[in-house]
Amino acid sequence: MNSNPKKVIIDTALSMGFERVVVASLDPMEAERKIYENWLALGYAADMKYLHRHPEKRNSPRLLCPEAYSAVLLFASYYTEVPEDRGPQYGRVARYAVGRDYHTIIPSKLSELKALVEKKLDRPLLGKYFADDVQLFEQGLARRHGLGFLGKNSLLIGPRHSGSYNFVAEFFTDLPLEPDQSYDGTCGKCFRCGINCPTSAILAENTVNSALCISFLTIENKGAIPVPLRKKVGPWIFGCDICQEVCPYNHLPPETAWREFSPEAGAGHYLNLYDILKITGKKEFLGLFGHTPLSRPKLTGLVRNALVVMGNRLPDGGAPALYNFLESEPNLMLVEHGLWALSCFDEGTRLMKRLYESCPTGNKHLILPYLDPES
Repeated sequence: MNSNPKKVIIDTALSMGFERVVVASLDPMEAERKIYENWLALGYAADMKYLHRHPEKRNSPRLLCPEAYSAVLLFASYYTEVPEDRGPQYGRVARYAVGRDYHTIIPSKLSELKALVEKKLDRPLLGKYFADDVQLFEQGLARRHGLGFLGKNSLLIGPRHSGSYNFVAEFFTDLPLEPDQSYDGTCGKCFRCGINCPTSAILAENTVNSALCISFLTIENKGAIPVPLRKKVGPWIFGCDICQEVCPYNHLPPETAWREFSPEAGAGHYLNLYDILKITGKKEFLGLFGHTPLSRPKLTGLVRNALVVMGNRLPDGGAPALYNFLESEPNLMLVEHGLWALSCFDEGTRLMKRLYESCPTGNKHLILPYLDPES
C-alpha cells in the first residue's frame, strides 16, 4: 500500500480535472451549526422546508456515513464563457446549469476516482459520495477545512483565483486521513456582490435572504414570483450569476475541465422564450431538459420564468405571442404572469381588453387589475 494515501487521492483527483481537494474530519460542526441555525431562524430559507429537516445530520458529518474515518472535499469547476447576448427573445441561464446535471456527472466522476485510488493503493475502499444532494451543511464543512472561505454572498470562494464557479462534492472513505485546516480568505471591505444584487438579497456578511434571491425565485420557488421583484429578475430565466460576475475573485476563473458541463452538452447559456411557451407537456419538457438542471422548476416554473423575462426584455412585437398563449393557458398562475408581461407592452391594454371580452367569467378578476378603470 502506498505510504501516503492522502497524496494519492489528491493527485489522482487533480489529474481527473477536479480543481481543488482537501480532507475533512467528521467531527461535529458546532460553530457552523450556530451559523446555520441562525440563518434558518431569521427565515432566510424562504419556503425551502427541506432545509429544516434533520439538523443533527446537517452538522454531524459522521452520521451520514458512520463507517467512514474521513471525508475528501472537492471543487469541480463549471465555468464557461458566456457568448454575446442573442437578443431580447432569449433568457439567460446561470453558468452552473448550461451543461448536464451535476447530480449525475459528479457522482460518476467520484466513482471513477474511487476505482483509480483503489488500484493505486491496492486495496478496496469504502466510498460514499455526494454532490449537493444530502443533508449536510457542505459550505460549513468545506470552509472549516480550507476548500475555500465564505464570501459575503454566502458562496464558497477558493484560493489562488479559483473563485466561486465550482461545485462542491464529498467522498467519504474509511481511510484515516489527516484533515486540512481552514483557509483564511476574506472579502475585506468589498461588497460588490451586495451592491449589484438587483433584489438586495445579500444582507450582511455571509448572509443571503433566499426569498429575494433570483436563483431561488426562478428555481426552488414553486409559486408566483412576487410582482415587485419581477422587473428585477431581468433576463434570468434560470438562476443568476450577477454576484459572481462582479466578484474580484472570479477575475480569472478556471474553465471547466469536463465537456459534460459545456453548453454543447446541455441547454446552453440562452433559451428562446417563444420556444419555452410552445412546449406541449411533461414528455417534451423532459426530452429537452431532463438531463440538465433546468428540469428542477418543472415545466410550470420554467414557463413562469419565461413570461417574466418576456415582460422584461421583449419589444412590443412580442405581445401577440403572449396574447395567443393566454387565450389557451389553463394554469391561473401562468395566466397571471402572462398578463403581467402583457401589461409591460404599449399594446398590452388593447389586447387585454380583447382577452377580457372573450375569457371565461372566472378569469376576469385576473385581468381587471391591468385594465384602466375608465376603459
